Amino acid sequence: MARHQKAKALSKSQQRRKQDILTASLKVFDRDGFDAAKMSDIAMEADVAKGTLYLYFDSKAALLEGVIQSAIIPTLKAADGTAQSHDGTASELLQKQMQIMSDRMASPEMQMLLRYMMSGRTEQHQRITQFYFRNVVQKGIELLGETIQKGIDDGEFKPDQSNVDPLVLLGSQIYTTVWKSLFEELSPINTDNLNKDLMELLLKGLRK
Repeated sequence: MARHQKAKALSKSQQRRKQDILTASLKVFDRDGFDAAKMSDIAMEADVAKGTLYLYFDSKAALLEGVIQSAIIPTLKAADGTAQSHDGTASELLQKQMQIMSDRMASPEMQMLLRYMMSGRTEQHQRITQFYFRNVVQKGIELLGETIQKGIDDGEFKPDQSNVDPLVLLGSQIYTTVWKSLFEELSPINTDNLNKDLMELLLKGLRK
């Protein structure tokens, strides 16, 4: 709770400095790998004293959680905001939400995070994986499930589609990140076209 209250009390200049540190950490993590990265190198990249860095983040794991909070979680908030303001069909809403998620999942930040989460089973790896699962995966599943249920309630989707696991939708986004991390140089993919083709197939199964 204390950390949350401290974050809320940051001035605008402190918020900018915090974001500069997060941006620098992404560069260093991507360049050196998370395990090899040093807090001193991150401080140097951010052009702050090492002591200043520790005022904002007490460890590399806390930094990576900060990256998730600043770069990934807002994507879910944007998808949820779209749902709150949407007045069209559930199909249209699902397409918008999937596009928002697809754009983020194809980003360098997500590629770095996924590589790290898959690279080991240490206590630190587990901390980040669990944090990501609770704050991103679970909430993404809930959000997409609500959209599917909206389509059923509105009579747009088949009643028996309530049994569809929203992970089918979210899993496709993770697939995009995996492909870009492993095979992008060998066979680049167009995420917009991939998302469009996926939605056409899914909506054919969902709609009455």
